[in-house]
Amino acid sequence: MTEDEDPHHDGWSAQARRSFLTAVWNMVVDEDARIDGYPSWIESWLRGHGQENVPGSASAAALQRILACGVDPDDLTDVVRQMQHDLVYNVCQLIDDPGLLGIGLDEDRSEWTDVRWELAAVRTARPAVRAPIDGLHSSLDEFDPSGRGGEPRGRPVPARLPGYPLHARLAVAHARAGDRIQAINTWRKATGASVIEAKVAVDQLLDQLRQDEENAQQ
Repeated sequence: MTEDEDPHHDGWSAQARRSFLTAVWNMVVDEDARIDGYPSWIESWLRGHGQENVPGSASAAALQRILACGVDPDDLTDVVRQMQHDLVYNVCQLIDDPGLLGIGLDEDRSEWTDVRWELAAVRTARPAVRAPIDGLHSSLDEFDPSGRGGEPRGRPVPARLPGYPLHARLAVAHARAGDRIQAINTWRKATGASVIEAKVAVDQLLDQLRQDEENAQQ
C-alpha cells in the first residue's frame, strides 16, 4: 500500500476532514447571497407562495408574518446562521465525544456502555481504504467561508429615529460607529442610489440630526 493509500496518513485524513467540514458549511445560510434585495434563503422560502399570496407552508407563513412586522431580513439571517452554526458544532461534538455535551449513557444498560459515534472517510478507489476522522468540532470554525472563525458579523443596532425608514437608521448607526463606507453601502442597497447620491443623502441626514440634537439641547 502506497503512502497515498494509507488510511492513517495525516495528509489524507486532513483532506477528508476539510472536505466534510467544507460541505457542512455549504449547508449554512449564505449571509451575502441576495435575490431581489432579500437574502436568498428568505426568497427561497417565500417562493412557495400560492395564489393570492398564500404561503405554501406554515414556516413560510411564519416568516412572512415576521417580515410584515418590519424585522430587518439581515437580522433574521444573523440569527438563523448562528443557530445553524451552533447546531452543527454540537453535532460535531457529539461525533467526537458525547461527553463534551455532558451526555452520559445509562449505566443500567450495559449493552450500550461502550457505544459511541464515529465519522469515517472511505475512499472507494481500489484498493478501498477507510479512516476515522476526529477533531471535527475543533476544526469546524477554520472553514467558515466568512473568515470570522464562526463568530457572528458585527452590525450596529439601528439608531432610534422615529419616522425614519430602517435603512436610514442603519446608515446613521454605521456612520456614527465610524464606518462611513458601510453607511453609504447600506443606503445604496436599500434605495438603488449611486455612490455619490448615497454619500450626499447620508451626509444630509447626519447634518439634520446634529441640528435637531443641538436644538433639543437649547
